[in-house]
Amino acid sequence: YWLMIPYIILCSIGIIMVYSASSINLTYVGIRANSYMVKQFLYVLLGWGLVWIFSRINFKCFRNSVFVGVSFFSIAILLLIAKFFSKAVNGANGWISLGGFSIQPAEIAKLYLILSVAQIYAKRDALKINTGAKNYIKMFLPVGLILFFIFIEPDTGGFAISSAIVLVIYLAHRQNYKVSGLCLSGGFLAIMSFIQLLRFWNPLAGTRVEYMYKRFEGFFSPFAHSMTSGKQLVNSYYAISNGGLFGVGLGNSIQKRGYLPEPYTDFILSIIAEELGFIGVLCVLGLLTFIILRIFLIGIRSNDTFNSLLCYGIGTFFTVESLFNIGAVNGFLPITGVTLPFISYGGSSMVVLSIALGIVMNISEKEKTHTERNIFLDER
Repeated sequence: YWLMIPYIILCSIGIIMVYSASSINLTYVGIRANSYMVKQFLYVLLGWGLVWIFSRINFKCFRNSVFVGVSFFSIAILLLIAKFFSKAVNGANGWISLGGFSIQPAEIAKLYLILSVAQIYAKRDALKINTGAKNYIKMFLPVGLILFFIFIEPDTGGFAISSAIVLVIYLAHRQNYKVSGLCLSGGFLAIMSFIQLLRFWNPLAGTRVEYMYKRFEGFFSPFAHSMTSGKQLVNSYYAISNGGLFGVGLGNSIQKRGYLPEPYTDFILSIIAEELGFIGVLCVLGLLTFIILRIFLIGIRSNDTFNSLLCYGIGTFFTVESLFNIGAVNGFLPITGVTLPFISYGGSSMVVLSIALGIVMNISEKEKTHTERNIFLDER
């Protein structure tokens, strides 16, 4: 219940805010005002069903090498189809259209990476496999290929989140806090140094992906490019400023009326800030933070390496995805097109996040049963 209740509340807020953020613009173009809300409601229902299924499924299949291998080939094929046989959206070939719906393979790949890397380390510990360079390359070749396929879409946000998942699981398994601290600090400094270097040097000038640099340009000087690359961020600032402490009221946002592009996806938090104010944002982020901390706590309490690493990977997934979205909305990070978990409109994100949460609930239930059985045996 500690996970399920916040999850249901967040999904409910998401349905309401998707309707509020999308209805007026849909009306402008002659589409039913509630069409996105209905789709989001269906995604949420599907998500609830998947949470229930994966909270009760037998985990033995996830540890099976055949399952991991089939999953790798399936996701690799989906990523390649998205790259070479789909229409680019905002410069990235990351979606496979299926009628009125679309699949984002990079979202599914994040879940695969969590399961795969956790399984690699759990198997290594169980069999005491030698960790020589050749063995590492052999074990992590599928993981590296998936990361490469995400990178060439190009999906910089998805690649960064996926890389963070792999890195945190590795560091959690090592349990070497000095090495972990050095890796994280060094990685953070390298990323920040590169971002600052882009102020003076554009390595993407004249290439097909110059639009990526435009995002950094809008990040560095949003008001200087308020009609082009900085438009989203500037209007996000206006929305947050308009909201104040208590907001202008549900449905009364100004920025969603054609000013803030796609306010129901990446920038839905800006609309929440404008309509529900700082208090509304605090409630949403408080619920997300509670879920994330609970996931890590379940991982810490688990006595099984595989289960612990799954929780650390899923907790990292939720954390980095949330931080990327919040950072983009506030101008602390460049815009990467990452959704806000359980709130933003989108089927792929909702399905994958729900499956991940169901897996954590499954682990929590197993740990609870194991603890109760041990207490019963001790009493006897």
